[in-house]
Amino acid sequence: MSNPYQQPNPYGGQQYPPPAHGPAYGYPQAPQPPHGGLPHGPQPPAGEPNQLATASVYCGFGSIVGILFCYGGLLGFVGIGLGIAALNRAKRTGTGRGQALGGIALSVIGVMILVAFVVFYKIILDKTDPYG
Repeated sequence: MSNPYQQPNPYGGQQYPPPAHGPAYGYPQAPQPPHGGLPHGPQPPAGEPNQLATASVYCGFGSIVGILFCYGGLLGFVGIGLGIAALNRAKRTGTGRGQALGGIALSVIGVMILVAFVVFYKIILDKTDPYG
């Protein structure tokens, strides 16, 4: 024995050194990134923000809130148009697709609420109109 601290094998036979790569059980470990760097290199810079998509979201939100103030629901039609234009731009640039879809969804909800209010108002007017 060359190592004075090594215990003799109580079961006899040849003693093998421990594996250099760690235990052979469990899941394999992912390779570690180099110190101080990202594992896949630097990320590409983010693209230009899609201003049409942002405007579509604002118009959609404004159409829902604006219903409380008379004709604010008409912003929903503007938001739908801006959202469709933003989707076309997102196909070219690759940015703002989710935001454009969110703007279209908010705008459609605003238009639906506006239509529901108009129908409800018309029904109430027909029932309360003394001349009709």
